[in-house]
Amino acid sequence: MQVDRLPNLHVPRTGHATLCVNGEVMVIGGHTSGFVPTATAEFLVGGEWKLQPLVYAHDQGLFVPMKSGKLVVAGGHEQPLGIGQTFPLEICYPGTQVFEGYGCLERKRCIAQGLEMDSGKVVITGNWYADDDVECFYGNRMCQKVKDVTQHRSQPYILRTAKDNAIMFSDHDNYGHTFDTIVIDRLRGEPFVEPLLQTWRPYFPQSCGHIQDGFIGDEDHGEYAYLLLGVRDDGQMALLKVEGERFSLLPTACPVPMRSKWGAIVYFSTVIADRKAQRAYIAGYGVDKGDHRLYVLCIDYGRTPAALSIYHSGPQDSIGCYHPVLTADGDLLMAGGIFFPEPSNYTPAATSLLLRVGKRHPGSPATVSAFWTWWPWMILLLVVGLIVLLFWLRRRSTVDAEEIKEADSIEDPAADEMLLQRICRLMEEEQLFLNSELKVADVASLLGTNISYVSTCINQKKGCSFIQFVNGYRVEHAQQLLRRYPDKKIFEVWAASGFANETSFFRTFKAVTGLTPNQWRAQID
Repeated sequence: MQVDRLPNLHVPRTGHATLCVNGEVMVIGGHTSGFVPTATAEFLVGGEWKLQPLVYAHDQGLFVPMKSGKLVVAGGHEQPLGIGQTFPLEICYPGTQVFEGYGCLERKRCIAQGLEMDSGKVVITGNWYADDDVECFYGNRMCQKVKDVTQHRSQPYILRTAKDNAIMFSDHDNYGHTFDTIVIDRLRGEPFVEPLLQTWRPYFPQSCGHIQDGFIGDEDHGEYAYLLLGVRDDGQMALLKVEGERFSLLPTACPVPMRSKWGAIVYFSTVIADRKAQRAYIAGYGVDKGDHRLYVLCIDYGRTPAALSIYHSGPQDSIGCYHPVLTADGDLLMAGGIFFPEPSNYTPAATSLLLRVGKRHPGSPATVSAFWTWWPWMILLLVVGLIVLLFWLRRRSTVDAEEIKEADSIEDPAADEMLLQRICRLMEEEQLFLNSELKVADVASLLGTNISYVSTCINQKKGCSFIQFVNGYRVEHAQQLLRRYPDKKIFEVWAASGFANETSFFRTFKAVTGLTPNQWRAQID
């Protein structure tokens, strides 16, 4: 991966936002050396950073680009060292690079998030070391509370599910403690529990990304879909796809890589989607001794299963790591942040880098010239391949129909056993059974085969139906939860084990174990 060094920022900073608004890259707020909030923003103009004042300081505030071209900035820490919360809200108007003090949040907030709806109102929620609720900014001077929340959260996801609705959730509360059970609030409607999030917990790193970065849907056609990072208790990560209120694992050609040949990779960004290219990126860095490299995981989500590729830089010297922004050219720009491998809020970085990952920048000049050197050979190979393919198809057409029928009727026990192993691996490693809406077609698609083959294989090798096979894993998972967490409520157990409802859970659990969940728990006590 080619990494271009850009001019340094005027103010070293972290806790800020890096955004691309109306094609213009900017960094806003945060805190500088000594962990002191900075009331400044910087705009990338003609390859140089232009320093501009903010009206208020916004260290780990919320930053919402609007469809109108305006930028809403609000909240943040009140004092140095990340202490307290603030009320102020300001706006930057398109094309001006000037911020205007505009209004006031309903509640003091920091480490919050905001999302614009179709009506133009901005939904705001989240807080740090203070209570939380949901409020809305309607474009006037004061925000208004619209509802309470089920769980007080910090740095939540707010995802649109319809023109006038959204869901809100986080892995941790307003004091940084992880939830035993993640409850999802709706802007309109009652809260609910998503079983998949009990195993693959939503990952939102401290570098403040914008929640719309992972949007892969089409608002014009009412399609609201997002990609998120999920992390399991053992540290393995996976990609979560949220379509409306439906959560699932994104089928990928391989697991999310957690190591390179140089050592472990730590991802420090959320998912950043390039909808034009149907690709998405997650930035990371090497943490092992001597591995001072930047990494970018590339996700070709337009394919099924999605192809995953890891880009890496050469060893880097004294650079900061912070949530990048997607540029108009499809590359990633990263500015400010904290130095690795020993991060500190007291000595943030001023460096800015351009990570050349976009398809619109296919490679270095050497790569381009190599293509033009080899293109005649590529055409020759293509012609030869076509001739071989036509010859094979002609021979294939002369095979006797009875021989084909006989060959198709022969069972291959080894192939069946291999398919069963692949199905079991999906269940055990990817834990597909936690998806309460899992269908045999989903498994067949992931394995690149047909529904009938998967169903027949399970029936012949396991002597049960597909749903019985999946429910076996769900019951086993529920037993593990009952054993490990004796105080966990039965509702939380079945919701976290992939069952669609309580009735199905009790019926299936007793059919498998001969006992009700409460009887089984009493027995192990």
